[in-house]
Amino acid sequence: MVKYRDKILNILRWALGALFIFSGAVKCVDPIGTSIFVDKYLTTYSMEALVPLSVAIGLALSVMEFMLGTLLICGLWRRFLSLVSVVVLVLFSVVTLLSATLLPIGDCGCFGEVLKLSPWATFLKNIILLAIALYVWRNSRNEWRLGLREVIVLAFAILVPLGANLYALSHLPLVDSLPYKVGTNLREAVAKEQDSVRSVLRFRNSATGDIEEFDAMATECWMRRDLEFLESAVVVDDKAEYSDFRLYDTAGEEYTQKLLNRRGRVALLCINDISALDILTQKAIETLCNAYPETAIYILSYTEVEDHILPLNATHLYIDAMTLRSIIRADIGVVILRDGVVEFKANIKDI
Repeated sequence: MVKYRDKILNILRWALGALFIFSGAVKCVDPIGTSIFVDKYLTTYSMEALVPLSVAIGLALSVMEFMLGTLLICGLWRRFLSLVSVVVLVLFSVVTLLSATLLPIGDCGCFGEVLKLSPWATFLKNIILLAIALYVWRNSRNEWRLGLREVIVLAFAILVPLGANLYALSHLPLVDSLPYKVGTNLREAVAKEQDSVRSVLRFRNSATGDIEEFDAMATECWMRRDLEFLESAVVVDDKAEYSDFRLYDTAGEEYTQKLLNRRGRVALLCINDISALDILTQKAIETLCNAYPETAIYILSYTEVEDHILPLNATHLYIDAMTLRSIIRADIGVVILRDGVVEFKANIKDI
């Protein structure tokens, strides 16, 4: 009976540790993406003063989760670490419950861009894990041994996630789970989602009080006396991943299809943070200019940058800031398209 209980205890401990490792790992490989979710939480909870620390907070969170999961699976300090797990999961449960009710935030970001869960699904997951952590804590013994094995496991549990974070911050994420990863046919993807963005007219039915939507080009709605016009709006399908991929030239004209329909290779010089421009990135940009004629280079940014960056004669296009961060997780990066397909991505430092 004791052996049977010990097997169940070990299985539950491994399951708990595996979930923590997975959650920490997906954050480690994409620290910029993690910081975006942290920003969202800080803003929602009126803690804007901490936003400049969002990258550091996300890094610490990912290392903590990975370390906690690794130590649990390896069986180190079981009773103490399972108690830490209980405390962590209680905090996570409170936050996700608030996100599902009083302070809606959408996708919690617990598993980064790899796996998206609703706040309620996340809350249920946390409650299940909390029950497991409580069981492991109640049935584990105190073990405070600190030998060579423990030191090696602890060092591994800290250095691996820390190294993954630092690599991704200096280069690009080790795993790209975003819609703009290498191999994506943007030309086809954007074309398929054209119908996912539509303009509608909203009316209130005076008889029932219901809100009714009509296509923006519809005319019969204006003839009905039982309808009261409310507003015109743009509706986006919840499953649309490329609805925000819209490029505009300096005159304000949309340039999306013109770029995606261009034959051959084009280089997109993506500027997320102009302050990251230094001597090394200038040299990398010169290398890019030598590899591609300026007519095949496009500068993508959400602010004006022509006065600060080469090549001055390249076509400058504007794009939504969050979409640009999704395209490339670098302050300044390069994306190569070939016939509308993402062929290559790199931090400008690696060019």
